[in-house]
Amino acid sequence: MTSNCSSTSQPPWNGRFVWHDLVTKDPARAKTFYSALFGWHFESVPMGPCEYHMILAGPGPIGGIVENPEAPVPHWMPYCAVPDVDAAAARCTALGGQVHVPPTDIPETGRFAVIADPQGGCFSLYKGLPQSLGADPDAGIAGRVCWNELLTTDPDAAAKFYGKLLGWVDRTEDMGPIGTYHLQMQGDTHAGGIMRAPSPQMPPAWLVYFLVDDLASSTQKAKSLGAQALMESTPIPGVGTFSLLVDPTGAHFALFKGQ
Repeated sequence: MTSNCSSTSQPPWNGRFVWHDLVTKDPARAKTFYSALFGWHFESVPMGPCEYHMILAGPGPIGGIVENPEAPVPHWMPYCAVPDVDAAAARCTALGGQVHVPPTDIPETGRFAVIADPQGGCFSLYKGLPQSLGADPDAGIAGRVCWNELLTTDPDAAAKFYGKLLGWVDRTEDMGPIGTYHLQMQGDTHAGGIMRAPSPQMPPAWLVYFLVDDLASSTQKAKSLGAQALMESTPIPGVGTFSLLVDPTGAHFALFKGQ
């Protein structure tokens, strides 16, 4: 993880996470919680029988809230930009991953696919149209995503998979008691992180970190709005401090403040 959130890249940001959807059974409750916590605004877009609640944070959209009554666990879904969704989905299968939603067009937006790595960590591939390339991953704006981290059962195998799938270069760091951290590099830019899940019973998943100006205040506000705090104001040596929470609909997320 890096506390440097200055913009260092230009779109289309291939190999970077550029969009984030919250998949939940209770979008109304999620909208109330996150708008109060981050000051988000929403724009409703028809999507079949349901509505897509686009998240507006700072100068523009960063993701959306999606209602899925059949989702087994509410979760944040990161979208990684790729030059060719179909080719990347095929490569995922060849590398031992799974394609849960095949490459599909999003009208007037782009193309996506939902995939899982061999350990089961799910995320989406995405290629946007010129007007819909996603949100700048280096913007450094409070209330936006500033980091994506895979918690998994086999960090070494996961790092090899993502390297072959997305071209990430694995750079390991000794994090002391929590073990080895796999920092994923896209050229000279930090693309994300991979680490061992704190419990072997925890299913592999991507954890999304949101940037805040005041971690203690934001953590307390989240709790007052109905979130459950699993970890509070935990230091990351040389990087910053974070809190791990579960929102009122059951989705895990983190708050982060750089040092």
